[in-house]
Amino acid sequence: MSQPSVAEVRAEVVRVARLVAARGLAIGTSGNVGARLADGRIAITPSTMDYGELTPDDVVVVLADGSPSEGSRRPSSELPLQLAVFTARPDVLAIVHTHSPYATAFAVARREIPAVHYVLAPLVVAGRNTIRVARYATFGSDELAENAVDALGDDHAVLLASHGAIAVGSSLRAAFERAERIEELATLAWRSEALGGATLLDAGELDRVRERMARFPMQR
Repeated sequence: MSQPSVAEVRAEVVRVARLVAARGLAIGTSGNVGARLADGRIAITPSTMDYGELTPDDVVVVLADGSPSEGSRRPSSELPLQLAVFTARPDVLAIVHTHSPYATAFAVARREIPAVHYVLAPLVVAGRNTIRVARYATFGSDELAENAVDALGDDHAVLLASHGAIAVGSSLRAAFERAERIEELATLAWRSEALGGATLLDAGELDRVRERMARFPMQR
């Protein structure tokens, strides 16, 4: 199977960025979307540009060390964060960083999102049943990038304290779907508090869910 071209990846970054805005996962120019190209370079949304105005030519392409490669715009201020995750996780080909309301509420409270629903299972590794919160650091800093990598580990989702959330995947579609799941779980956790709190699933049950999802991938 042939690898997507740079033009195709840039177009997909725009499509996903617009979905992030349309689904209410970011406001204004917050958040960012990035993808690893077949040659190891990174395509990422530009800084301070409304997603609704993006075109593929606006998507910035940088080398693995962050130096410019293609595009005339400035890359997202969270480029260090994306580069750190891509470097630490060879399996990750796409990152969607959001400021979705309920997930960000957990992030600003510095509370992990618990297993209120089984859709948490594909977001974390076996033996875990929460989405962790990375230690706080100023946005765009190397310290934030290091903290995010530490908290993410081998998971596919992590919160950034007093900031937002990150979802990663082997494709932009997968990362975006996980970003939606993070917000879904945070919303359920928040709303269930009005009913006295959710009955949480333990790590063993989430392991069983993963096994069933692997056997019946179309019935999630």
